[in-house]
Amino acid sequence: MMLFLVSSIFISFANALPSRIISRQESANAGGFKINAANRIIPVVVGGAQDTFVPNTVTAAVGDVIQFQFSNGNHTVTQSAQDTPCQPLQATVATAIHSGHIPFQDGQTTVGTFNMPVTSTDTMFLYCATGPHCQEGQVMVVNPTDDQQIVNYAKGAASTNSSVDGSTVSGGTVASIPLAAAAFVPAAAQQGPPAAAAPAADAPTATASPASSTTAADQAAVTSDAAITTITAAAGSTITLPLLDNASVAGTTTTTITVPASASAASAA
Repeated sequence: MMLFLVSSIFISFANALPSRIISRQESANAGGFKINAANRIIPVVVGGAQDTFVPNTVTAAVGDVIQFQFSNGNHTVTQSAQDTPCQPLQATVATAIHSGHIPFQDGQTTVGTFNMPVTSTDTMFLYCATGPHCQEGQVMVVNPTDDQQIVNYAKGAASTNSSVDGSTVSGGTVASIPLAAAAFVPAAAQQGPPAAAAPAADAPTATASPASSTTAADQAAVTSDAAITTITAAAGSTITLPLLDNASVAGTTTTTITVPASASAASAA
């Protein structure tokens, strides 16, 4: 009887133990990188319609993983020192953060990621090393000490002339996730440049009127004929004359002229 009672108490005690004791040993997969369930996966969108980090400041605890998700364009996550923005810290610290260039093209169904485990709560300064992105404001701060740090870092980046790329991937794991699981919607597909306007039609070239087919000899003949032809008509009378061959109009062989009174008076004189 005593043995049965002890066994019952032990079973009851075991059933009363918290069911989540082993939950802390469970892990989550962050694009190929496993973290404890007690930690967070913090998404940061890199690029997109604008060359930015969204968000551009993050507060993270040791054990958290910042998952950089690469949207439209070609970008990096590269660490610099606070006072030398757009310059890789890898030049002096081999283990400094650098993701390498990770592109996203229209039509992709997966998203490239860089999963960076947070190993310290020290402030970290990051930039994109692609082209002029850093100078244009694609910078961020992890665990800033105040709100002004990101402002000052962005101003310092804007004052630089160029960016320097990192050398090797360091400080995280490159992987991918399905587009449906991403924290962003890709920017609209890039359209080609607008078609150039059709050139204005050239103004029609003026065509010189054909030279008169009447030769100098014909003109002389007409003048000569006019000089030797004398017609006397009463004022107000009508005269019908044959047309010259070289001045004829198709279907017309004669012309009619009415002599005004003044013309008659001039003939009489």
